Amino acid sequence: MTPGIIGAITGFVVGFMGFLFIRLAATRVESKGVGPTPAKTAGMLRMVALVDLIVFTVIGYVIGPMIVSGAAN
Repeated sequence: MTPGIIGAITGFVVGFMGFLFIRLAATRVESKGVGPTPAKTAGMLRMVALVDLIVFTVIGYVIGPMIVSGAAN
């Protein structure tokens, strides 16, 4: 496997953990009625969870080769 793929997988795992915890927070916000508009807040948190998953995967793909090339020198 290439360093980019290994970085992407690592980023995906980290992003997936964030995705799960942010979705859990969104569910709690919606069920407990936190804030003036809990449904809107929960929707925004769910969107942030998806962006978190994508961004961490891409960052892992970019940073993975950088780490490997730095370790080779």
